[in-house]
Parts: sequence; structure tokens; C-alpha cells
Amino acid sequence: MKMITIRRGTWAARTAMLALLIVGGSFTLRSGLAFFLATPVTAELALRIDPTNSDAMSMRADEWLKTVQMGDEAAQLTAFSKRTLERSPYEVVALRDIGFITAANDDEPGAAKLLSLAARLSLRDYLTHAWLLSYRFRTGQTAAAVHEADIVLRQQVENWDLVLPALVTLTRDIRVVEPLAQTLATGPYWRGTFLQKLGTINPNPAATFALFKRLADLGAPATSGELESYFVVAGPKMAPGTLFAQWLALLPPDARSAGRGLLRDGDFAGLDAPPPFGWRLYPHESVYAERVTGPAGMGNSLFVSFSGDKETVFADQELVLAPGHYRLSGRAYAEDAVDKTVFRWALVCMTPGHQAALGQVPIAPAPGRLTTYAMEFDVPTGCDQQQLALIGESIGDTFDTPAVYVDGLELRRIR
Repeated sequence: MKMITIRRGTWAARTAMLALLIVGGSFTLRSGLAFFLATPVTAELALRIDPTNSDAMSMRADEWLKTVQMGDEAAQLTAFSKRTLERSPYEVVALRDIGFITAANDDEPGAAKLLSLAARLSLRDYLTHAWLLSYRFRTGQTAAAVHEADIVLRQQVENWDLVLPALVTLTRDIRVVEPLAQTLATGPYWRGTFLQKLGTINPNPAATFALFKRLADLGAPATSGELESYFVVAGPKMAPGTLFAQWLALLPPDARSAGRGLLRDGDFAGLDAPPPFGWRLYPHESVYAERVTGPAGMGNSLFVSFSGDKETVFADQELVLAPGHYRLSGRAYAEDAVDKTVFRWALVCMTPGHQAALGQVPIAPAPGRLTTYAMEFDVPTGCDQQQLALIGESIGDTFDTPAVYVDGLELRRIR
């Protein structure tokens, strides 16, 4: 078989190709080395190796911005950043540096345009989004401020202490409700912390309630934990009837029917509702107060137990009963004998100027037997806020640990 010889070109062509390979390899080596040296410490060295490497130029600009002085040096940094953009048009750091220098020269609108472009190129550049957050906040651009706050808050938990109070302050403007609700409805992991902080500070109660209501309308209602601080703080500042109406409006749809009752969650099944019109339980060291499945066919019940060394409140719930005559009844079970002076339901009027005890009923079931109890009481005119509490009386220093299960609590108006 005859071999075919392929011509490989003249010596001149071979020499030219070799030269191109050497030059190309040298360029690739320089560029690659400059890329690996593009760090805050070695950025200058990287630029000496490859003055046109965009990564090294970006890092140098980033470090330069930390110490730049306004005037000639700032102009030099701007020119350097522009050269960086000529090499890499999407270089965020270069855009950001030019934007910051523009802002420092009293042209914030011009800076906002540059930094908005940088922000669209990167969601991770904290300084860019932090500046835009401040600018949008100061210029009343509520929707844009919320957008920037979400970006910054998602970046680092360390940002929360600074950004969340600013976002709370933004709720002074009712216009923030819609964009903020839309953002919170997506479930960002900073949502719960923000809503609790908002409920505590509450700079604009109308906007705060509107935000909670809008979240419910969007199918992302606030949880009991997210609502608790709002109702606890707003309670003393609001008429009981108004507070109850807001509380009822913010309940999950499947809980509103039960929430309208004179007494909520009397079977202790666990109504998904925040205080003060849902049960507040107070367990702590040596004190038990928890929902359990009771013995003797009780089903859901509240189990309480304590050492008896001091008077203890196990649970309470606020009521908004109209003037009239009422009857409270329930069931109890205890495995051991309990003196009738130990456990009791106590009802008091909380309205300023009308504070008074309205009635109490002892709970003393026979050991091992499900026992019923009841009391009748009057709510006088002028008493528009009441509290029902399960209390344990001090029995002194003993080795006994009184305990009882309660369930089936019902409240009816007789007349």
C-alpha cells in the first residue's frame, strides 16, 4: 500500500505558527496567573503581571475605594474604573465605585442611576444594595426601598439589626403596606423576626393592622407567634371591643367561628389564636401548664401541677363580655385528693376605674372521678374587659405536688 504524505507547510509557516503558540501561551499564562492573584492583598502584583486583567482591576478598585480621598485621587479612581468597564462592561465593582464618587460629589440622582445598573447586574454586592436602600428610604420610594431591604436582609443575618428597624420605620407611610405584604407573602426567612419587631414598636398602628390584614388576604396570614407582640403592646392603647374585632379579623378562617364565642378554646383543643383572647399558659420551673389528652375519657384537657410553695397563675384569657348575668361551668379530674382551697377559676374586671373580683369557683374533684363544677356571676355596667384565670393557691412547704386536669369549660349568658 502506498503511503500518502501530507505537506506540513514551509519552514516559514512553521516558524510563524510556533511564534503564535508561544505568544498565545504567554498571554494565557499571564492572564491565568493574574486571575489567581486577584485578591485584596495581591491585586497590585496581579496588575503588574497583566495590567488589563479585569478581575485584578476590579479588586484594585474595590480596595482603592476604602482609602480614596476626594479631589484628584477620586478622579483617578473614576478613570481607572472606567478603564475597567472598557475591559469588562458588566463589572459591578467599577460601576459601584463610579456611583459612590458621583454621590460624594453631590449628585445622588446620577449615582442612583449608576448603582441601579450595578444592582441589576448583581444581587450579591452588599454595598450597592445598602446604598440604594438608604437612598430609596430617604427619598420616599417605598416599594423600591422594600425591594432593596429584602435583598440586603437575605444576604446576611448580621444586617438585620440595622435594616429591620429602618423597615419598621418605613411603615409610618401607609403606602408601604402593599409592597411589604407582597414581599412577606413569599416567606423570606426574616419575616417572623420583622413582624414581631413591628408589633412591638408599632409606629403606625393603622398601617400595622392593614399589613396583617393584607397578608391574610394574600393567603399568607401571620401566625400566632407573629401576632402576639402586636396584640400585647396594642392592648393597653386600644378599646377592648376594637382590639377584639382586630383579633377576630386576623384569625385563620377556620378559627373565626370558634373565636366569636364568649369564651375561646374551652375544650383546650388548641385554637390557633394569639393572646390576649386566646389562652396564655405559664409553665416554668416546677410549674406545669400544658394541653394533654386527659384520663377517664376526657379527651383534650389542660393539665396543671405545681409545688404549692406560692400562689401561681397557670393560664388566663381575656374576655369582652357585655353587662349581664353569666354561668361558667367545666369538668375536672385528679388522681389524688386535692383540697378545695388549692385550685380555682377566678374572674376579674380589668377596666380602669372598675377593677374588681367578679367571682371564683374552687376545683376539687374526688380522687379518680370526673367532677363537674359551676358558678354564676354578674358583669356590671362599665366593665368592658374581663380576665379569667386558673390559679393555684399556696399550700406552704410540703412534699405534695397538687395536680389536676380541666376540660369542657363553657360560658353562657343567662340574662
